Amino acid sequence: MATNLRTIKGVDVQETARHVGFLQDDHGHQSSMRLMCLIALAAAVVFGALSVLAAINVIGNGSGGADAITITFGFLVAAFAPKAIQKFAEQKSEKPAS
Repeated sequence: MATNLRTIKGVDVQETARHVGFLQDDHGHQSSMRLMCLIALAAAVVFGALSVLAAINVIGNGSGGADAITITFGFLVAAFAPKAIQKFAEQKSEKPAS
């Protein structure tokens, strides 16, 4: 672990930097929200690739283009919207009362 020396209000404070992984939040806890977003993003990419292959008649019969776009868009919304809503809710709850 790396240590940093920082001055806060004239007092030297030693900080210990922690390595935070990709699926962990800012405090180092495991984040199921990040895992869910990663899975939804992977599903969108895979389903989108399958949709393109079906549209150019590599697989299937080329039908269902509009449905495939709708489902892929749904996966993309599921990948990004929950995290954005969570950040917005956390910022609202952390604001001090005036």
